[in-house]
Amino acid sequence: MNLNAMDLGVCGVEQVLHAGKVAFDTENIANGVEIVELPANIIITKAVAVVGTAFNAATTNVLTVGVNDTADDLLTADDITEGTAGTYFKNMFCICKGNPVKVKVKYASTGTAATAGEADIYLGVVRTPK
Repeated sequence: MNLNAMDLGVCGVEQVLHAGKVAFDTENIANGVEIVELPANIIITKAVAVVGTAFNAATTNVLTVGVNDTADDLLTADDITEGTAGTYFKNMFCICKGNPVKVKVKYASTGTAATAGEADIYLGVVRTPK
């Protein structure tokens, strides 16, 4: 697990953490692959995908990140240009109360399969009062 925040028990202190990594050969599961579990009562304030190596499937490359059933409510297919190395981010205010939060990533492609591609996922989070 990549959750290395200073202290997610500190209410109101925003922290950025490395949530995980996704590559071109990450298993394509319909509802995404879990990369990190955050504690309950947290607000996600931003999601960042740093595409270090461009994804190179022949027709389309789609990378999404989320906590919902389709793993696409934090970063959608329109938020990331998977075929171009770079940093893609989105500010938000996603309140996650009650249960621990499973952050998932999903990569899918069409055409000739990708032979390269890698992205690191970072999250900005703030702990909330219960």
